[in-house]
Amino acid sequence: MKPILFLLLIIMGFTKKTIVREWIVLAISLGFGAHVALGVLLHGSLDWRTEDFGFYGIFFGVFIYVVIQITRSVWHMWKGRET
Repeated sequence: MKPILFLLLIIMGFTKKTIVREWIVLAISLGFGAHVALGVLLHGSLDWRTEDFGFYGIFFGVFIYVVIQITRSVWHMWKGRET
């Protein structure tokens, strides 16, 4: 049985290749966000509570994902004007 979200995305017209690519970008972004939060924890002098670093890891990861998506959109618009 396939997950409901996967079936919904297929119904919306996304291909399996596109769905897998976006999940990979999201996973890498979340991992990179966790590394940023860990770097702040280990090397920063901020007074953040240690219990909040899970939230900060997800926050940084989602922020990085949004920046990547905006960059990709601008890249596709710029590349489209070239041709």
